[in-house]
Amino acid sequence: MANHQSLLRNLHTFNVAAEKMSFTLAAKKLHLTQGAVSHRIKVLEGELGFSLFVRGTRKLELTEEGQRFQRTLSKSLSSIFGEIEDITNTDLYGQINIGTSPAFANSWLLPRLADFKQRYPKFNINLFAHEEQQDFHINDIEVAIYFDSEHHTNVYRKRLFGEKYIPICSPKYAKQHNIYEDGLESLKRINFIHALGSDAWQRWVNYMDLDVDIFKQFYCVSHREMGFLGATHDLGVAMGRYHFVKQYIETGELITPYPSMETDKGYDLICPLGTEKRPKVRTFIKWLEGQLN
Repeated sequence: MANHQSLLRNLHTFNVAAEKMSFTLAAKKLHLTQGAVSHRIKVLEGELGFSLFVRGTRKLELTEEGQRFQRTLSKSLSSIFGEIEDITNTDLYGQINIGTSPAFANSWLLPRLADFKQRYPKFNINLFAHEEQQDFHINDIEVAIYFDSEHHTNVYRKRLFGEKYIPICSPKYAKQHNIYEDGLESLKRINFIHALGSDAWQRWVNYMDLDVDIFKQFYCVSHREMGFLGATHDLGVAMGRYHFVKQYIETGELITPYPSMETDKGYDLICPLGTEKRPKVRTFIKWLEGQLN
């Protein structure tokens, strides 16, 4: 097999090409020609003894072996580069990649990050928000904050705070539909606002032991944030997570016309096991803990 320097260079080239799924984009990022990228991949395939890409006329795809190899390689390179950054950045320079949901980012994390910037002005953050929980190798995420993270294994996990579900609507909507006067009976005529992929309303109905058709009148939105924003615009009653809608309730924009539903789930900070000891990750965790006091 080639010398270590050449091998590492070709491995890095392959990882970038696999992330971009394009030799042209990989060449641009690496400041190489497309031919140089293609040559490095061919050399690496020859050394490994199996093909990494299926080269179509219009589309580049990873082979099954290439997919397996890239998953492992991406994690390894991320760990290597992370260690190098921690060793060379003793005064907390550099950056950290954080993954979370759009709702958590907008409602809880972003309003607090000014404090982090003030404390660590030379430290940068890349914030990746997705509705679905991401694996750490995607975008090289180093720290994630997710609701109900139990399916993630081999991770360091710290519970930040619990959560409860709470029905919400605008005062105007409650008045129009006599919700306060009729209580739970009003559920038979309200417009339910559902979030795509969430069964929170069904679980709430079961929790309350009610016989209500939650799909007789409804709107369904693709993001949870759209749900409680829809509630502020008098579209119906949405099911909110308390920590996300708390500010709207405190200002009076939203009210809580029905009982809340407790849950044993909550928001967890997670990172690959062992990386919690890295200076930059440890610093971010410590800062988060300070925000909870």
